[in-house]
Amino acid sequence: MKTHLKNSPPIPTPLAGLGNIRGITGREVNAIQEQLGVNSTRELIPLISNGRLETVEGLTPLQVKNIRQALKLYKNANSRYLRWDAHLIGEELLRAIGRFPEVEKVLLTGSLRRGKDTIGDIDILVQLSEADRRKLLYKIARMPQTEGIIAAGPHHFCVVLRNQMQVDIRLATNKYFGASLLYYTGSVKYNTDMDELAASKGLKITPTGLVDSHTGEYVAGEKEEDIYRKLQIDFITPELRENHDILNAAAGHHVPPLVTFNQLKGDMQIHTNWSDGAESIASIAQYLSHAFPHYHYIVITDHVSASRDNHILHTEDIFRQAAEIDRINAAMGYDYIKKGAEIDIGKDDNTTLPDEILQQFDWVIASIHSDFSSDNTSRLIKMCENPYIHCIGHPSGRLIGIRNPYPVNWDEVFTRAAATGTAMEINARPKRLDLNDTLVRQAADKGVKIVVNSDARNLTDFDFVKMGISTARRGACNKTDILNTGCWDEIEKFKATKQQLLKK
Repeated sequence: MKTHLKNSPPIPTPLAGLGNIRGITGREVNAIQEQLGVNSTRELIPLISNGRLETVEGLTPLQVKNIRQALKLYKNANSRYLRWDAHLIGEELLRAIGRFPEVEKVLLTGSLRRGKDTIGDIDILVQLSEADRRKLLYKIARMPQTEGIIAAGPHHFCVVLRNQMQVDIRLATNKYFGASLLYYTGSVKYNTDMDELAASKGLKITPTGLVDSHTGEYVAGEKEEDIYRKLQIDFITPELRENHDILNAAAGHHVPPLVTFNQLKGDMQIHTNWSDGAESIASIAQYLSHAFPHYHYIVITDHVSASRDNHILHTEDIFRQAAEIDRINAAMGYDYIKKGAEIDIGKDDNTTLPDEILQQFDWVIASIHSDFSSDNTSRLIKMCENPYIHCIGHPSGRLIGIRNPYPVNWDEVFTRAAATGTAMEINARPKRLDLNDTLVRQAADKGVKIVVNSDARNLTDFDFVKMGISTARRGACNKTDILNTGCWDEIEKFKATKQQLLKK
């Protein structure tokens, strides 16, 4: 950690937080204040974003970098992480920090707790006594994941990992852990709305508790739920704490009970070594029946394509694969594995397979794998109107950070999907998360059923479905919105309903 020089001037009180940053003394803070004319960190931030910090005489490039990092102003679109990657790193850090005897509790906060598609950095909240702060700082600085400590204040450590990801660790005692968890989970807009609600009741939300605005008296803060109770609104799950009109629902006690991972009855898009997967059907069935005991069924949906020759299930192998599934089900003693396919939606709006073959599958997904720049509204609607297409796979075609969604009139597509009884997928692969949360809510509001799938190619991919559930929760979906929370009899009823709707 940095040490202040004996002849370094005192740090101006409004900018005292800068003094917690490595390599920054009173001399640098005074230079920033005098040369940029700022009297608070809030005034400084837009000037940093405009490149003015680099003009301050006496600041080295390393000091500028450390200030930017500590204030989270060094990121760009290319430095964001997929939620899945950040989740894995975050969970590893929780396990490491949680093993320290000083730590009473440790949780993720920020955008990762809210389940955003991409993450700029990891936010963590640690509960411990104030007397143990220095011990924790010493141990975090020496974790194998840590490259360095950028800043260390009384209630905050800013850590850079060896992979260059930033971690902001906030500290709280038991008395105000819940208040800090609420405050540092965000989002900024949600916190602003909560501040306004609290102010209307004569209260104020701070990281150290819900307090009386006039007396400063502590009112609540050990648990988030205590604060919501004092504000007389329903608890709002983190995934909904974005720029939504959720507080009105909470005030009216209308917050929906959101779908959970354990409510899923099956995964309905799985690829095997018959096409582009790495595992056999038997190994997948054995793994999932033990690792995901709440699954009642799984659907094998190998790729069937007219435009690709490699890594597909060839039409002459469809019935051989079906026979293998029958053999494995017989050995397991029940009808666990369902027969499905993922087919291409052709440029001419036609399917890869004729209807007489499609109708023999238990479940058919149609997906666009070509012509990503065109308006694909008509292609999706045409699939909805086929009685043997049950679901549209990764409907928007996006690959996060790689490819934008293709143009689609979603109002038209979702209206037709609801009218024909066609499901829409949340493809939970980390680069897809498609549909996204906004489109999920739009589809569900139209009455379209959603299916959450892993789109797995190997055994480790099956955990992706948890990210898909998080996306469904961000879209305010409850159990009844998600088709594969139902047993297979309900899936069959869904399919039969589609047949009836298209006969009208």
